[in-house]
Amino acid sequence: MFFFDWGDIPLLSAKLFKYLSKDPNDWFQFAANRLFEAFAVCFFLTRNCFFNYVVYAVIRDLEVTGVNVTCEVLLVALVGLQTYWMFLIVQAVRRQKENGGVAEDVREKDD
Repeated sequence: MFFFDWGDIPLLSAKLFKYLSKDPNDWFQFAANRLFEAFAVCFFLTRNCFFNYVVYAVIRDLEVTGVNVTCEVLLVALVGLQTYWMFLIVQAVRRQKENGGVAEDVREKDD
């Protein structure tokens, strides 16, 4: 869990500035964009580099027992989820660049 918490700081700060922004060209939007970029870099380093190395070391060094194999399978599944989420972050960054620095929520809204 040590690797997963570092990205929360810039992400939550970016959301705060995004909510404070009234205009796509104001200072709050600029700060939100820079913090989101910091989040993306932090996410990539901590969850897709450092965590993957930890999973690799666990798989390499643990004995082959039923419990260990189960833990290894679950860790590899978590690596797959982290990779998918990184893909979604890259898509959000791409959308942000295409929309002039503003990335709106693209989730469906239930009425």
